[in-house]
Amino acid sequence: MSNEDEKLIYTTWFGVFVIEGDDVTDKILFDKDPEIIAKKRFKVNKGEILAEEEELAHKYKSLIVSEKRLSKFGEVESSDVSFISSEDYSYPQELLQEALTVLGSLELRESLDQGEHLAKAVKTIQDLNETTNLLMERLRDWYSIHYPELQETVDDEDYIRLITNHGSREGIQEKTGMVDQSVGSDISDTEKNMYQRFAGIILEKRKFRGELWSYVEDLMKERAPTLTELTGVKLGSELIAQAGSLEKLAKMPSSTIQVLGAEKALFSHLSKGTKPPKHGLILQHPFVHKTDLELRGKISRLFANKIAIGARIDYFGNRDKGLELRKELEKKIKKIRG
Repeated sequence: MSNEDEKLIYTTWFGVFVIEGDDVTDKILFDKDPEIIAKKRFKVNKGEILAEEEELAHKYKSLIVSEKRLSKFGEVESSDVSFISSEDYSYPQELLQEALTVLGSLELRESLDQGEHLAKAVKTIQDLNETTNLLMERLRDWYSIHYPELQETVDDEDYIRLITNHGSREGIQEKTGMVDQSVGSDISDTEKNMYQRFAGIILEKRKFRGELWSYVEDLMKERAPTLTELTGVKLGSELIAQAGSLEKLAKMPSSTIQVLGAEKALFSHLSKGTKPPKHGLILQHPFVHKTDLELRGKISRLFANKIAIGARIDYFGNRDKGLELRKELEKKIKKIRG
């Protein structure tokens, strides 16, 4: 340490210490539980600050710290703290080994969260979109036998709710004040019940789709903040789903990312000699689709390259560099368009 009067905050696998010179002046030791120790190390590895570190840091006005993760508490300096031994505090190496085993399980679970949950959730949303659209067509077609005039009057959301809540044409007209004469046929209580149940099923699927989308938004901001800043939640999550996981996307070359979602066109190019696709899913982003046709290929390559970098930062690192990458990208796109 450069100045022996300065206090250093330092975290080991078994506790957090405040050191002055070669002396420990304050400390908080972790419970001797391998799961608790593993969870704390897991947080540290993710770049998070422990409650014990916050507690000790707030007790002192002037501190230096041993790692960037703690830089909000003071200047970062390298220090020799080899004199702190776990055995001196009755923390055996066997406890460390047990904690490392638990830590391995936590990291594997985290990897699966990144690699599986997000991709599967997006695929489920896509399936729900197809299913609800098909069911909506069926409902409109079937209900038009009873009340065809409602078709052009309200949107899908109101259409479902009116049928769910009221069932019959008379019930809807009473509720909405519609007094138009209908050429539709009358229905029995059985048919009315069927309509209501059918509409209720669609309503529930749409509700779940909304909940699932909120989950995807939260997961994208947490797991892939750099990618999200570059692409937006929708495109970023669809790229991850198409790749199969964030890990797989992070390991893809940018040339593959550029045509993700254009597999049919790519297969046609390879098998029939048609023109190769210039872009896949990334076409939906304004960076690409609002660009003149002759420049789309160039901007698609540039965009895909930044997406590859962003995915790698999110998967292999723990920093959000989305804003920085986005500004670089916008500057280069402006130059190309200009």
